[in-house]
Amino acid sequence: MYSLTRALFFISFFAALNLCSYSQNQESTHTQEPNFFTKKDSAKHTHKNKLLVVPIVALSTETSWVFGAGSFYVFKTAKHDSALRVSSLPCGFLYTLNNQILIAVGANIFLPKEKYNIRFENTFSKYPDRFWGIGNNTDSREKKYENYTFTQFYINPQIYRRVKGDLFLGVGVDFQRVFNIQYEAGGYFTQDNVLGVTDKSSYTVFGTSFIINYDSRKHAYVPNKGELFRMRFTNFAESLGSDYSFQQMEIDYRKFIPITKRSVLAIQSLSLFNFGNVPYRNLGVLGGNNIMRGYFMGRYRDLKFSAVQAEYRFPVKGIFGGAAFVSTGQVGNRFGEFGFEKLKISYGAGVRATIFKQDKLNLRFDVATNPSGVLNYYVLVAESF
Repeated sequence: MYSLTRALFFISFFAALNLCSYSQNQESTHTQEPNFFTKKDSAKHTHKNKLLVVPIVALSTETSWVFGAGSFYVFKTAKHDSALRVSSLPCGFLYTLNNQILIAVGANIFLPKEKYNIRFENTFSKYPDRFWGIGNNTDSREKKYENYTFTQFYINPQIYRRVKGDLFLGVGVDFQRVFNIQYEAGGYFTQDNVLGVTDKSSYTVFGTSFIINYDSRKHAYVPNKGELFRMRFTNFAESLGSDYSFQQMEIDYRKFIPITKRSVLAIQSLSLFNFGNVPYRNLGVLGGNNIMRGYFMGRYRDLKFSAVQAEYRFPVKGIFGGAAFVSTGQVGNRFGEFGFEKLKISYGAGVRATIFKQDKLNLRFDVATNPSGVLNYYVLVAESF
């Protein structure tokens, strides 16, 4: 009973926290992507539908301490199909010591025989944040950021169909309503003439997405081999009710290479490219708890973002493990602005503690920095990618 309760606690914690991260930074895709397609060894275990309500606690540079409550309902759409993966309905309420508020409701549903997968994310957030300006060259503003606040609704239903083996194709809808934007008059927002802030006090974006997802990883939370390729193209159009017309392409590739029986080298390349009139909350950003750790989430932002990271994960003793990581990337207004001499770099190390051995779910504590010497810290559930 204790093991089951502990497992559900942290699984719920993980799901709600992922939704929190997604809502906090919906202008980018730098979040722990929930694993919908990874093969699960559910055939070995008898599944029972479960509902659990749990407290939530977390910590990061961007949020300070996070407190709240979450619920997690897990079920199967075909109870007698032992190979069918478990569906989930997570939701949560979170409050941070930085006065950030999030309410989130999600769904990840596998239909019988797993021909289709339905995903849904619905969040409301009120989020005080920091702004250093637009572009890759705002280094002189390191200690001169501005505080601002926004409120946001976000809805993102998606449906995927298995094409063959590990390959899925999907379509989705992306709706975002941003309002109550409060910022310093005459500051960086005004100087950089930021769309979605200086031109409107509130706005809506609405788009449709096409998604390609190939995933040969063998585990949801701690992949030790396989690869992921995910590409999403979204068209935001005024004809659909959007206040801005633009296109967005996200490309995410991950490779997991076993080094020894219990250690792995994990590599990720993540890019976000925007074209058109892009409002502030949809810009690409550099930093956060998943990629370019060592930079505050949104320390640099612009139309385009690209980064790569590598992490070596290894056992230490018992339930404890370690990780060392390095990443490099940059943002830019156009492709011609990208160059090796403009790359930002971050690096760090962390400790892992296995909180549920059966599902290989880890609690991670990371400390990361960059050449400016600023330390960033993260206490979260599940690996960064």
